[in-house]
This record gives sequence, C-alpha cells and structure tokens, in this order.
Amino acid sequence: MIALREARESDAAYVAATALHQVPRFVRAVEREELALCVRALLNASRIVVACAEDDPDTLLGWAASIAGVAWFVFVARDARRNGIGARLRLEVVRDHHPARSGSPHRRSHDGDADLPRGGGDALGLWSRHS
Repeated sequence: MIALREARESDAAYVAATALHQVPRFVRAVEREELALCVRALLNASRIVVACAEDDPDTLLGWAASIAGVAWFVFVARDARRNGIGARLRLEVVRDHHPARSGSPHRRSHDGDADLPRGGGDALGLWSRHS
C-alpha cells in the first residue's frame, strides 16, 4: 500500500535532487547555481506532499508540489510509475485549498491578479536549511 504525507526535513535532499534532475542538461550546465536558487525558491513557496510505502515512510516513491492550490510539479520514481501514484499526489497536493476561507495560508496579491502563499507556509525554512 502507498501512503501520502506532508514532506519533512529529511525529504529535502531527495526532493531538490529529483527536481533539478528533471531540468534539461543544457540548462543545468549553463547556470547551475542560478537554477538551484530558482528551484529552492519554488520549493520554499510550495506545499510538498510525498508518497511512500505504508510500511516504510522513509523510502520515497514520489512527490508533488503546489503553490496557491496549483500543482506545478509531480515526480514518481521510475519503478513506481503506472500505479496511480502521480494522480493521487496531484489531487492531494491541491486538496483543501480555499483562499476565501478565514485563516487561509494564502492571500491575494496587491493587484488581485494572483493568489500567493503567505510567508511562514509549511515548506518555508524546510528547504532553505538545505542550501
């Protein structure tokens, strides 16, 4: 069975490495440090949900990231693909996003064009400690 859970600090290296690995080689080679900063900034602003074996929560099978209720990245390990894990991750990472609800972790931007995460979200600090 597969379990889904919020990412924790021990997942940071795996998530960052798999995110960077998905970028085309020619982009990675040109501006590796700038790319790593961009990926880190996206992860800092994101809600991250990981998939793991129910009996082994430390072995990750995949993960998904969302900002303001929009999934922007889903990764599933090659050996775990074609089992519906990606679809489950995508649905879970955007679940419970209600910006209009009181006490929401999101706010409207000053011009009203975007729903942006408010500082202090779940992933903030988690990924920045692994820079």
